[in-house]
Amino acid sequence: MKRAVLATVLVVLAPAVRAEQTRLAATPPLLLRLGDADGVAVTSLGRLFPAPAITPFDKAKDGPLAAQIFGGTRDAAGDVFLATGPDGNVMRVAGSGQSAVFFHAEEPLVTAVLALPGGDLLAATAPGGKIYRVGAGGKGSVWCDTGERYVWALAVRDDGSVLAATGDRGRLLAIDKGGKSSILFDSHESHLVSLAPAKDGAFWIGGSGRGLVYRVDAAGHGAVVYDDDLPEAKAIAADGAGGLVAVFDAPPASERRPPAVRIRMADGTTASSGSGMDDLETTRPAPALQGIIEGLPVSPDDEGVRLRGKVVRIAPDGTAAEVWRSNDEAPFALAIDDAGRAIFATGEPARVYRVESGSEIALLATLPEAQASMLLPAGKAVLAGTSNPGGLYRIDRDPVGAGTYVAPPADAGGTARWGRLSWHAESSSGRVELFTRTGNSEDPDGTWSAWSAALTDPRGSVLGSPDGRFLQWRVRLSEGSGGEPAIAGVTASYATRNRAPTIKDLRVDPASGAVSSKATFRWSASDPDGDAVSVEIMARASGSKEWKLAARSDPTPGKSSDPTLGNDASSKDGKATWDVSSWDEGSYDVRATASDQPANPPGDGLAATADLGTVVRVDRTPPTIEAHRDGSGLEVTVTDAVSTVAKLEVVDNGRTLFAPRPKDGVCDGPREVFHIAASELGSAESLRATDAAGNAAEIEVPSK
Repeated sequence: MKRAVLATVLVVLAPAVRAEQTRLAATPPLLLRLGDADGVAVTSLGRLFPAPAITPFDKAKDGPLAAQIFGGTRDAAGDVFLATGPDGNVMRVAGSGQSAVFFHAEEPLVTAVLALPGGDLLAATAPGGKIYRVGAGGKGSVWCDTGERYVWALAVRDDGSVLAATGDRGRLLAIDKGGKSSILFDSHESHLVSLAPAKDGAFWIGGSGRGLVYRVDAAGHGAVVYDDDLPEAKAIAADGAGGLVAVFDAPPASERRPPAVRIRMADGTTASSGSGMDDLETTRPAPALQGIIEGLPVSPDDEGVRLRGKVVRIAPDGTAAEVWRSNDEAPFALAIDDAGRAIFATGEPARVYRVESGSEIALLATLPEAQASMLLPAGKAVLAGTSNPGGLYRIDRDPVGAGTYVAPPADAGGTARWGRLSWHAESSSGRVELFTRTGNSEDPDGTWSAWSAALTDPRGSVLGSPDGRFLQWRVRLSEGSGGEPAIAGVTASYATRNRAPTIKDLRVDPASGAVSSKATFRWSASDPDGDAVSVEIMARASGSKEWKLAARSDPTPGKSSDPTLGNDASSKDGKATWDVSSWDEGSYDVRATASDQPANPPGDGLAATADLGTVVRVDRTPPTIEAHRDGSGLEVTVTDAVSTVAKLEVVDNGRTLFAPRPKDGVCDGPREVFHIAASELGSAESLRATDAAGNAAEIEVPSK
């Protein structure tokens, strides 16, 4: 039997060697996100606390907002405008939550929108790179034809001009109030995809293709401030202290593109075949040579696990610190809330995270859509836009009044008796209530018990749930007058029903199974509960029914073996020696019995047996030798009463001359006959016979 402490998936902190010793365990914090959170935030350090209130906006009058939302902006009145696709619409969401199409462009994608100080709206489109200027009534026309294929981001400068981050030539354009554009900065990227204001009229710019982040001043002088190993700086945001936060992503493994050829033409234009973007475009002739490099790997890490996304904080002095990474989630959007905390959104699924402090990341919400693709600060709130399908949510700064979190079921590996539930209360504010239920199926269903009564003592409360293999806990966090509660480290003690050990590979040394003094037995034994195992060697005379103790081993040390760890106790090799000096000669059946009784209460131990496949012969009597001369040499008969004849040796003056072969070719029976030619005998003085137990007899070579 074992006792342990378990929470969802266990990591043992203090291993035990006996089943009755309690083990301490904790839930790996990253696995907490697999639970079901409703109004509760889960952090990368395993903390749970009330999440900000998240409210969905009403859908559009004509159905969903759109399939995809690429960007957003707010005007002075607080209305929200969304850049969407693939229908080329700008959606307007009023403060009341009602939404409708505000402007329709000829191109399929509206990739960015920007509210101007005077009340007009700019809408960038793709493919084609046109920027529309739309008035308050929703009427608009082409304001700037950039000559580029894509416009990915827009920003207004202090002098009223507009910056446009474009692709697929990686240019930053400056557009005057009349809509005339000029190249302010020509990067080494295929696409410039993100913009954020820096100090003194400069801007941070994120690229796609090489994952570069630039700082470009008002005069157009640019410098690389960060170079990431992921290909795209999807979004960047100034942190208010002179630095910035950037999110980087890479396409999934199935979408990785081969290395691109980038050729700078004589006229100064550039071309690249690989953009690192999810290109949604119509085909048209490229302005320069392009292609792929055949035969090269897609990336150095193709053979291993490929990183999908990361969040990096870049200090004013250029030093960078990674605060989040994922192999399966890609970040699509980034914003800084009114408290200066970075919020980023990912897919798939659509999740919203917040950087709490340092590298602690809080999962605020998992949304029903595929991607969370847009974040937009809105006073004390942040708006989150989603794609596939499109949706819009308001994330408030203040938490909801109460929230619940349901952990994934924990597996004890067998039917368990549950003990106490405890947790670490990180705040004395508010109210914390935990509930448990148990069952014997991996997924909770109608066969599970009902939820228990509320448990409120973090130091440990007795579970009221019945025995069962699986345990699930649920927490309800309620805000109080003193603030919001926070907990971590939920654990539950349990004791499983004892499971029998196993024993295998029983073998004897010597392998012949015939012994005159001592026999050594070896085996491999293990216990699924990690219990210490003792082994007894039992023997009985062939034909008898009475087993007698022949040898006993000390208990093998136990090992922590909770099945939820995938780390059952490994087999332990053991051995014991049987002294046969007081046992009668004869053949014996041998059996090994492994028991975990040393690790369990009286009568609760279980045992397993393994039989030796052959008999053991106790033989202390040497064989007999009969020899006589015949016409051609010497005829020798060797007989053993208990075991078998092992060999016959021809000896001269104490030195073995040779060992003849028996007439039947194999020396393995209780009676063997040998013939030794006269020419082979030479000056031999004696004959020595040995049985399988090592007993030997010797006679003189008979004379003629």
